[in-house]
Amino acid sequence: MDTPDHSSPAHGDQGALFPGEEGQAAAVDGPGVDVAHLAAALERRREELAGGRAVIGAGTVVHAVSSSVWAGVRVPAVLCRASADPLRLRPAAGAVSCRRCLRRLTGREAGVPDGQLTLG
Repeated sequence: MDTPDHSSPAHGDQGALFPGEEGQAAAVDGPGVDVAHLAAALERRREELAGGRAVIGAGTVVHAVSSSVWAGVRVPAVLCRASADPLRLRPAAGAVSCRRCLRRLTGREAGVPDGQLTLG
């Protein structure tokens, strides 16, 4: 099996993935990135959903809300981890109907709505 010739112009130096000094990655909080604003928005969302229930986007399944740490900031997260984006979570008033969330809350299948498929 022949090894590819990486010295050809097609495989030339493509430059650094992130701009910086001599191969060093640039700081994430560079121009155009407002980390403090994002952290504040995530903190507000966590407070809105603290210890409660949420739906994901325009969904109808109600999830239990917990929190996790992302980039050093505590953010809201659904207990079943069905969504990684905390900004898609919306407060919900109904009872938790997500089977995975219920199982993690109770450790058993009690109270799971009919019609939701078994995970496995």
